[in-house]
Amino acid sequence: MKLAHTAIVTPHRAGLYETVRDLVSAERALGVDAVIIDPQSAPEDRGVPIGTAFDPKNFDVIINHSGLGKYEELAKDTPIIHCLHGRPESSFQLEVVGRVAVYTFVKTMSLRPNYKMWVTFWEDYMPYWELLLPVNKLRLITAPVDTKAWTPDGPSGYKFGGKGGEINVVCADMWREDKTPYHIIHCFCEFAKTNPGSKLHLYGVQRNSAINVLLGQVEERGWLGEVTGYVTGLDNVYRAATMAISTHRIATRSIREALACGCPVVHANGSAKGTDHADPEHTFRFAKVMSNVLINNKDNRREARDSALINYDSSKTASEMIALATEVLSG
Repeated sequence: MKLAHTAIVTPHRAGLYETVRDLVSAERALGVDAVIIDPQSAPEDRGVPIGTAFDPKNFDVIINHSGLGKYEELAKDTPIIHCLHGRPESSFQLEVVGRVAVYTFVKTMSLRPNYKMWVTFWEDYMPYWELLLPVNKLRLITAPVDTKAWTPDGPSGYKFGGKGGEINVVCADMWREDKTPYHIIHCFCEFAKTNPGSKLHLYGVQRNSAINVLLGQVEERGWLGEVTGYVTGLDNVYRAATMAISTHRIATRSIREALACGCPVVHANGSAKGTDHADPEHTFRFAKVMSNVLINNKDNRREARDSALINYDSSKTASEMIALATEVLSG
């Protein structure tokens, strides 16, 4: 069976791309001829082949992770499994503000006979997508992370850009219009009041005036650490961090990577498996949970890694996707 994972409109190092790369790597380890199709990429990435030219007829099934663009008509006779990576609310807002017509795309393509199955990686989102799609064509698949690549073992001693503290709290959530780490910053500040030497390190930050004012106040109190829009070697960051915090209910890419590296995660109450959870809008409760994670940090690091192995290992996702592709081909 030959599988093409198309991610042709995503930046090479986006979280979506990394998820696709982990999945293809795991499928190949199981003996399936799977490749990434991404014209913006190099021909190979960490042992995974990437095709820059794409002929749908050369593949049994296309597993589409972003719009097929000019290849849509060429692929009209090839079975497609479409993966819904985005959060339904974010997808809805993208169309509301006139940026990307995601909901219209999903509805239109669901009527095409070669779009055989639609996949979401999060149980929380099943009721949202069920309203747009035929229930018998919507499946839940495990959200993956390569637990052989993201591990607690590796280079240690990351210095957080020279701005590390005795307690290093990281957040690598995306700063999107409908979901920013705004609440998380306030939760950290409440935590820092009773935990001297705490520093907050933020990755993926998209600066604007309001964010600059907020972070300026955190810095004034001596609590702000490394702040950047892009960083390489996030695995080293997670290994060195005391804990990660997130506003998300689902197991986002950053949550899965942190857990796999043995970094305890405090996150919003939901389906994301992690060390502990609380609603970030309940600032004092969230800060208390952070303090509890700090007290039991050694045990929590082991539990974080175990959570990734049990819930998100990419080999499990690969097995599920191969089974779905086999089902599609069997008619």
